[in-house]
Amino acid sequence: MKKLLLIVNPRAGKNKSLAPLYDAIARLSAGGYLIHVRETAAPGDATRFARDMGPLFDTVACYGGDGTLNETISGLMQLERKPLLGYLPAGSTNDFAASLRIPLDPVQAARAAVSAAPRRLD
Repeated sequence: MKKLLLIVNPRAGKNKSLAPLYDAIARLSAGGYLIHVRETAAPGDATRFARDMGPLFDTVACYGGDGTLNETISGLMQLERKPLLGYLPAGSTNDFAASLRIPLDPVQAARAAVSAAPRRLD
């Protein structure tokens, strides 16, 4: 079974329900991932989680907005061996997801993460 670290920003997306998060986790699990969830509480947490725990996982994904994604990428860039990265958009604008045509619905994004081929980005 593949292992996935899911970094969650529970404050992303101004007053959004966390219900889509639970549905996305179920979709990731059904896709063959054993999921470990870490919740951010302060700026820098996503970077630290990705950097310190990322090497233990096949994939690191984040649930949040563009800021959470930026922090997660910053942590992964510090690693010699970088795991795959997934993004479940849950922020207010989700500009990055829109520009890459990642579904804005977290459940649809989770479905794409388990079924789509990885692609390289700079």
